[in-house]
Amino acid sequence: MRFYKEAKNRKRMQGVMLPVFFLVVVGGQFYAPLGYISIGMMVYMLGQAIFKGRHYCGWVCAMGAFHDRVLARFSRNRSLPQGAKAPWVRWLVFSLMMGLMLSRLIISGGDPVAVAGVFVMMWTLSTFLAVALGLFFRARSWCTICPMAQVQGYLGKNVNVLRVAESCKECGLCGKVCPVGINPAHFKAAGQVPGSDCLRCGNCVANCPVGALSLQTVGVPFPSLSSDHKTVCAD
Repeated sequence: MRFYKEAKNRKRMQGVMLPVFFLVVVGGQFYAPLGYISIGMMVYMLGQAIFKGRHYCGWVCAMGAFHDRVLARFSRNRSLPQGAKAPWVRWLVFSLMMGLMLSRLIISGGDPVAVAGVFVMMWTLSTFLAVALGLFFRARSWCTICPMAQVQGYLGKNVNVLRVAESCKECGLCGKVCPVGINPAHFKAAGQVPGSDCLRCGNCVANCPVGALSLQTVGVPFPSLSSDHKTVCAD
């Protein structure tokens, strides 16, 4: 990923969020109330999903920052098996993770510190699973089946969607810079990438040599491109 351009300010944003990841996952083991940071981020994530789709995943997620800035250095960068991306797998993971979280919240008895500790535990478990997948496959493989990603994808499937214009040359560069391995060129005929899958990171937009990619809400006309197009990074 470091050999390609990134969407403007994305690296800076993830640099800000990376310490938050360590604060909650590491610090939370010693001071459980730090788990409330996770709760606050989840509330923000759900609100943002309505207006920007999975933009939170690609830009704001502290765990995502860890994947991109740390785990990617050790990843074998292989494609996740197609079967692992099946809807039933995603919703099975969702059901198991949410079931675990709810059961632990019930056991907590409403104690504020114990409640916060549940969210520290969930982040820690998610990190363990993410690292296990990320070392053998792409660093952000967990983002394909992450329960919170499924919620965001459902809430914002038609907003801030990655559109693919007919001017796409199908060079494949976009697929190489996508953190989750999506090749937008494969969706040229449809005109857009499924909103539940794309992280809205904007890296493909920043690297498309002909400006054929754009993040827009469904129903908005695709922008006309001039012959002297210059790549514009998504913000």
